[in-house]
Amino acid sequence: MPEFYLPPVDRLLKLGAEPARRRTWPDYRNLGLEDHHVPALIRMATDPALHAAEERSPAGWAPIHAWRALAQLRAPAAAEPLLAVLQREMDSTWVFEELPVALGIIGPAALPGATLLLFDEGKDEDLRFAACGVILNVAHEHPERRDEAAGVLAQQLADWRDQSPQMNAILVSYLVELNDTAAATVMEEAFAAGRVDVTITGPWEDVQVDLGLLPEPEAGRTPTDHGFPPADGLPRPSTPKPGKSKTQRKAEKEARKRNRKKK
Repeated sequence: MPEFYLPPVDRLLKLGAEPARRRTWPDYRNLGLEDHHVPALIRMATDPALHAAEERSPAGWAPIHAWRALAQLRAPAAAEPLLAVLQREMDSTWVFEELPVALGIIGPAALPGATLLLFDEGKDEDLRFAACGVILNVAHEHPERRDEAAGVLAQQLADWRDQSPQMNAILVSYLVELNDTAAATVMEEAFAAGRVDVTITGPWEDVQVDLGLLPEPEAGRTPTDHGFPPADGLPRPSTPKPGKSKTQRKAEKEARKRNRKKK
């Protein structure tokens, strides 16, 4: 498989696990990667043979390095291929947690595909959670698309009667992150019907405080913390990506209950 990749892209085949597990992503552009390498990076990020490689093989970590490089290059051509990987490799913790981040950095090109995944009720709920993460990350990384992203999430929340309390809770929490007060009415309906998992969101009163619709209590409460401590050994990339929100990590915790493989 390595013979398919030419310098400098082939250097990603040798990086292995250690730089993948650092708290911050390496700057892959320092390896000489540029826009004209995007097609080869897409091939590497989507290569089934590399995804199937054993964890002890440095080549098995190459797709992770490749999709990070594509994010740093902000390559819109990578959006659809990476969304396809998200669907194909959803049993991988790395795919589930990192691809929504990478796609968010890549930006608006990922919105149409992520929206279709979210709206498709026939898809696995884990995949739809991940699609929510893509949409939220696009809004954080590209604020000019915030209203569009919030509108997509709010449109899905309008179907609260027909989806799980966990899905409704993730949608509510992400809309709170985007401070989408326009969705408050449909949020209230879902809470009143008992269709929101309050272990993720907190009670409706707390959500209203977080949205600025109710005053902060005089004492004894801070805005709802939706978070949980990150599990050791999972990727914690920071610069040059947007940090994951505590709510996103809560969603990931829900999905990890379904016994994902680590790589």
